[in-house]
Amino acid sequence: MKKLTLSALSIALVSQFSVAAPDVIFTNGDIVTMTGSAERAQAVAVKDGKIVAVGDTQQLLSSKGDNTEIRDLAGNTMTPGFIDSHGHFAQYIPVINSPYVYPSPLGEGNSISDIQRIIKDHMSDPKLDPERLHFAIGYDDAAVEENRHPTRWELDEVTGEYKLCALHISGHFLTCNSKGLEAMGYNQESENPPGGVLRRDENGILTGVLDESATYPMFQHIAVADMEEALTNVKLAQDMFLAYGITTAQEGKSNTQLTHTLKALADQGAFYMDVITYPMWSEFEGSIEVMPIGEYHNGVKVGGMKITTDGSPQGKTAYLSTPYWEPPHSHAYHYHGYPVLSQEEINQWVDLAYSHNAQVIAHTNGDAAADLFINAVEHAAEKHGEADRRPVAIHAQTIRLDQVKRMAKLDVIPSFFGAHTFFWGDWHKRSVLGPWRAANISPMGWANEYDLMFTTHMDAPVLFPDQLLNMWTNVNRVTRSGETLGEHHKIEPYQALEAITINAAYQNFEEDSKGSIEVGKRADLVILAENPLTVDPMDIKDIKILETIKDGNTVYVNQ
Repeated sequence: MKKLTLSALSIALVSQFSVAAPDVIFTNGDIVTMTGSAERAQAVAVKDGKIVAVGDTQQLLSSKGDNTEIRDLAGNTMTPGFIDSHGHFAQYIPVINSPYVYPSPLGEGNSISDIQRIIKDHMSDPKLDPERLHFAIGYDDAAVEENRHPTRWELDEVTGEYKLCALHISGHFLTCNSKGLEAMGYNQESENPPGGVLRRDENGILTGVLDESATYPMFQHIAVADMEEALTNVKLAQDMFLAYGITTAQEGKSNTQLTHTLKALADQGAFYMDVITYPMWSEFEGSIEVMPIGEYHNGVKVGGMKITTDGSPQGKTAYLSTPYWEPPHSHAYHYHGYPVLSQEEINQWVDLAYSHNAQVIAHTNGDAAADLFINAVEHAAEKHGEADRRPVAIHAQTIRLDQVKRMAKLDVIPSFFGAHTFFWGDWHKRSVLGPWRAANISPMGWANEYDLMFTTHMDAPVLFPDQLLNMWTNVNRVTRSGETLGEHHKIEPYQALEAITINAAYQNFEEDSKGSIEVGKRADLVILAENPLTVDPMDIKDIKILETIKDGNTVYVNQ
């Protein structure tokens, strides 16, 4: 598939305003329209939540009415609203008030004792519900001083009578205290579920660490108490995303119950940003009975089906075609991870999605997992015929050059998790993938070579949904230690901005209404203190978001 290119005409077009005057005209800014790398506008006019004119300041000001607001951008930068091409927005609703135990620079969980301290402080709140399974978010065994997961006994020391599980930063592991294990339904006699592991020590005792599908029982516990709590928490979650300039978010793995919850919240008018949800494969048919595919309902819509094919590279459960550089926790030297589903199963689920003319997004971290998904797409396309379905390979971390070529031929969009270069690049090089494969993680250079359009994401809550940090990682590809990891896969700032605006809109089938500042599109906009296209590339992550505008309404202001 060729990269998406847009007409540059809108930069020169100005509505003739045969209708009422605009509600607001933005002037005196550095307006990046995303209609071409060199194209800028002097002013933008908005009416009823839509962009009605883009172009010359004097022409637009000549159309103002008595009630038109003139907004002086004071030289600041305006871009389209950012679009989160993959994340888990709804996961924040029940856990938005949980303790975050991320390591630096996201938080203070740099050792197991730090994690214990943060959790202990949180659990000292007398208002906590003793009946609920509580969660701590974001520990990272690759970044803590001990380079290991905490154990159930270390969590027992600081949780008292409460049930708690700590969610790994990848989202693919949990460490539960003893009461948390019981709440999850596990005891010493429990066996490993298909596609998962209950880790044990040298004496065969459960350590509290749960891998992959062994974590799935948590989903019945990640819930809000009632609609009042849901309404409060969904506002907090939206405010977080809007503070990062995001006007369209994704819930990248929902189920039927969550689809019901999102619809109920939408019925209450709870959403002032857009959320696109993708029910997991086994919950797809039940979910689309609740909400039809592709139709917004008060800010929420079902986008298609989500399939998970493998696990996490930094956790060494991603399914690779060749072994890990250093095999994890006593695995044999030839260990290369494992798939969540077989080729036959993935074929069946992609076939089901195509029979509903639904988009499929598939979690594919390892290259062997990517093979499974690409094969299934190829099989389904042969059966159902050519159509504009835009399948998405989520993460696509370790895809090979031959897979890039196949994806281009099949119109598969990779949504890269390029922030791995900073957060786990050193770890990938020395332990997970080795030097060569680590340097080719998130291979955007290869995608450019074969004209394969892509998007990028932060996979929140794996990382905070910080889209400027997302851009920074993909432009610079520096690791925590300061090394450049894969110089040939760096991208230019404009392409990094494309990946979170117009390309992401295209991925969502919304390129006609979002992703660029053009006449007729929704007025989803972000005002930045500096232009990410002109600052020093190393400063992109430090740019302040001043204001986020959704459908012409200011929904976030940096105080």
